[in-house]
Amino acid sequence: MNIYICDVDSLERVFIALGSNLPDRYKHLAEGREMLRRISAGGWMESPIYETPPVGPAGQGPYFNQVVSFWYSGNSTKLLHYLKGSEFILGRKPRGHWNSREIDLDLLYFGKEVRQGRPNLPHPQIVSRQFVLVPLNDIAPDWEDPQTGLKVKDLLSGLLQKEEKIPFRVVTSEEP
Repeated sequence: MNIYICDVDSLERVFIALGSNLPDRYKHLAEGREMLRRISAGGWMESPIYETPPVGPAGQGPYFNQVVSFWYSGNSTKLLHYLKGSEFILGRKPRGHWNSREIDLDLLYFGKEVRQGRPNLPHPQIVSRQFVLVPLNDIAPDWEDPQTGLKVKDLLSGLLQKEEKIPFRVVTSEEP
């Protein structure tokens, strides 16, 4: 068992979106969560897993999506590198932007950090993605987006006023 001692003031609350639309989607998300638990400094939260329609090129299968949050003791660049490395270790193959994937780990928020570059924080597409906002709202409805100053529940409400709600289905295992 590893025990890490760190200064509480150096911890940041992070939010990460997980997604997969290639078999076995449920297993891919479980492996992604396990990689993230390895670097969590506590305060773990996770949303239900939702099956959602794909976004991007035609011909893709539905996604399993989830958001997790925890305290993290490194910096945002280090975390982004860990996420990309984890995707590689977990078998993600390069197929191009918005194409099918074994696992996707997107850094949504790194505390209240706002920055352009790598990583962009907060993630620039949070406000336009129901498949991110719905599970994010499950675990942190009152989290304030540092870019807009709006709470997650208000971001979701605003998005649902602009577009029709997409079908979400809670899943508890891989289904045929």
